[in-house]
Amino acid sequence: MAQTVQTDSSKSLLVNSDLRRNGAEHSTHSAHFYSSDTLLMNEIGRRLAGALADGGSALALATPEHRRELERELGLRGLDAARLARQGRWVAQDAAETLATFMTESWPDEDRFAQIVGELVDRAAEAAIRAGAADRPQIAVYGEMVAVLWEQGKTGAAVRLEELWNQLAKTRRFHLSCGWPLRFFSHDRDGMVLQRICSEHSHVVPDQGYDSMSEEERRRNTVLWQLKAQALEEEIRQSRKVQQTLQAREAELRDFLENAVIGMQWLAPDGTVLWANRTGLEMLGYEAGEYVGRAIADFVPDAGAVAEILRRVRMCETIRGYELPMRRGNGTICWIRMDANPWVRDGEILHARCFLVDITGRKRADEAQMLLAAIVESSDDAIVSKNLAGIVTSWNAAAERILGYTAEEMIGKPILTIIPPELHGDEPEILRRIRAGEHIEHFETVRVTKSGERLDVSLTISPVRNLHGKIIGAAKVLRDITAQKKLEAALHTTERLASVGRLAATVAHEINNPLEAVTNLIYLARLDPELSESARTCLATADEELQRVSHIARQTLGFYRDTSQPMTINVAEAIEEVLAVYNRRLRYKEVRVDQHVQPGLTVCALLGEFKQVLSNLVANAIDAALNRTEIRIRAWAGRHPMTGVPGIRLTVADQGVGIPAANRRRIFMPFFTTKKDFGTGLGLWITRDLLEKKGGMIRCRSHAAGESSGQPGTVMMLFLPTAEAQECVAAAA
Repeated sequence: MAQTVQTDSSKSLLVNSDLRRNGAEHSTHSAHFYSSDTLLMNEIGRRLAGALADGGSALALATPEHRRELERELGLRGLDAARLARQGRWVAQDAAETLATFMTESWPDEDRFAQIVGELVDRAAEAAIRAGAADRPQIAVYGEMVAVLWEQGKTGAAVRLEELWNQLAKTRRFHLSCGWPLRFFSHDRDGMVLQRICSEHSHVVPDQGYDSMSEEERRRNTVLWQLKAQALEEEIRQSRKVQQTLQAREAELRDFLENAVIGMQWLAPDGTVLWANRTGLEMLGYEAGEYVGRAIADFVPDAGAVAEILRRVRMCETIRGYELPMRRGNGTICWIRMDANPWVRDGEILHARCFLVDITGRKRADEAQMLLAAIVESSDDAIVSKNLAGIVTSWNAAAERILGYTAEEMIGKPILTIIPPELHGDEPEILRRIRAGEHIEHFETVRVTKSGERLDVSLTISPVRNLHGKIIGAAKVLRDITAQKKLEAALHTTERLASVGRLAATVAHEINNPLEAVTNLIYLARLDPELSESARTCLATADEELQRVSHIARQTLGFYRDTSQPMTINVAEAIEEVLAVYNRRLRYKEVRVDQHVQPGLTVCALLGEFKQVLSNLVANAIDAALNRTEIRIRAWAGRHPMTGVPGIRLTVADQGVGIPAANRRRIFMPFFTTKKDFGTGLGLWITRDLLEKKGGMIRCRSHAAGESSGQPGTVMMLFLPTAEAQECVAAAA
């Protein structure tokens, strides 16, 4: 016998009940589709009560609510459910609990189902027989286990369970009714699944008490259902179109939100992150599962900022430009600017819509700019910027102090204001080189202060670029080297005077003896009685001229000899004073000075001579040193390496190219120099002479590049005796 069931798509489904009768005779398997629990319970209660009234048994594997409702239905039909339960003819078990006894990894186990559910059916049959029923009592079963599986999303397992019931019906006689809520099949695509479910049943019961209707009522309702189905199909078709449009719009909106250039998130009033887009998650370095659902306080180290934001959200305030630190997934801290406004529905704040922008780079740039500004303002050097038209755009405090103009007086004015008129022609060339991206380092020139004073300055000029790398101006560091220039000039003059004086004294000394001889010869010639008067007059004149020459020679010797008195000199202080004179040259070549002087070390000498010795050695070391190397100065109390006389020993070592062996024996000779065009060849000669006069000495040790495996460089070593030893030397002389 075939039955016809109308689906939502108005397609008829033939269910052949004969296919389910190949096992135990008279077993049935009905599917009850319902939308009303009350009508369903009335229908199922009627079926179960009929079996119990005929002396059979009934099983209900249902939800707690439905089990209570079925017992009420039995009571309305004059049956005592408690008495029937004691007899074993009424068995009511929880559907989910029974299901759990034979499920394995979300799938019904065939053997365990046959054992557990088969025993329930068998015990119900035995109870009916004990109560006086026939050998083959009627067993009515109502099950909702398939509905539980379907509700859990295990649709395949639900269909498999229907198959297992059919297999059990081949060996046991029972009448099974399965409850299927119609809400499970709310989409037209569920038609195929519905056919599969119906095919596993011998009988299908539609909603609204179909079995209780008369034949005429069924015909009228069939026509009505067909009309409804046709209208529903049209409505579904239109709904599908609208749904597709909405899905497309939803996909577009989702894509827009997920891939927006800024981070977005929803923040609950209690601080829970409800949702975050892809951009926001990537910005912070989290997966959705690591971030969404957690408190925002877990990611913000500033508890005060979190409290302030949540307070304003609960007050329905709009938040604009709030900056706060957030912890990234890798543990680092980034800075976020947050804008937020609340979403309120029916007077209730659902969440705040937050928009996040990473401002870490800007924050670092601001901090760097503040640090740079502080450095510029605290610098001892004038730091000035100008645009490519030569107009001053910034002017630091040191520039005010050095040049006398305030920032208000100079910003917006031409840089030519501080350049002497005769040097105005240099500025176009400087700007040309800046436009070409060149750097100008240690350019020595002259600038004019507000008072008109001319200063010797050293300029370092660099191009200034904007964010796109375009050169928009220049920054210059101006250092006042006027005092340094004066010191260098004074030292140079002193050195030249000493050299000239020494040379002049030497010449004077050499001509003094011949002068005395000539004077004696003239004296003897004037004693000759036979000398004519005219000759005698000439000899007298010559004698007067020789006396004048002798006086000049004595004056020259007096110029060279320093008539000042020796004094106690602090060696460390003297070294520092000499190094200060050469500080600019040291920085220009980026040469470091490593000095170690024995604490409290002093020497008794003429200050000018001692400094001249140090100056010669330091100047030579700087000239020889390579860029970015080191000069080492050591001084300590010691003894003469040969005589053992007490005094001080001092070494000056450079890391230059060294002195070739062929030149080492000549370096103390006058006028010999390795400095080519700018050397006089007198420095070491004068130094040795000054030391040896005091009983001291000077030695040289040097390695030229390529001569040995040692490091190239030169070490100058000198010894100067104590005052007592110098007096012994002077007495011996």
